[in-house]
Amino acid sequence: MKMHLYFFEVQRNEKPLKSPECEHMNPTPDETELWVALNLSQRAIYRAMDSALKAEGLPPLRWYDVLWELERTKSNGLRPFEIEQKLIFEQSNLSRLLQRLACEGMVEEFSFPGDGRGKVLKITVKGRETRKRMWKIYGPLIHKHMCKIADQGDLAITVSALNTFIDL
Repeated sequence: MKMHLYFFEVQRNEKPLKSPECEHMNPTPDETELWVALNLSQRAIYRAMDSALKAEGLPPLRWYDVLWELERTKSNGLRPFEIEQKLIFEQSNLSRLLQRLACEGMVEEFSFPGDGRGKVLKITVKGRETRKRMWKIYGPLIHKHMCKIADQGDLAITVSALNTFIDL
């Protein structure tokens, strides 16, 4: 982690800004290490989960994220912008992903009442079955990776601290 710190160091001539919330605006070395660790670990875990799904002949993890959100809405469905707001993972090119899911028979598109241009997406039986097969791989991997953190302290404190960033 130390090799990544140089990206975040303040130039010697720069004076830190003052704010009521913080004594200075530059991260401490511990804060920087935490930031780097959170980002690198998220990417590493995501890649491991994606690889495990692929090894079982299942779609990428991005698909699970969309299918899960659609399944949680029951029969109401969601508009694309609502899906985007609820996703766990960054979804670049969401419209292409939604088209692919529709072509694969995982989701269905319906016209949004009162707006002929708008659409609502709903998960299909095939989409539910695929999501459940994916969960058999994804769920145990969540446990495998998260239990490493849970064994090191109170997981509720970690979750609470991380949840403060959700509405930034």
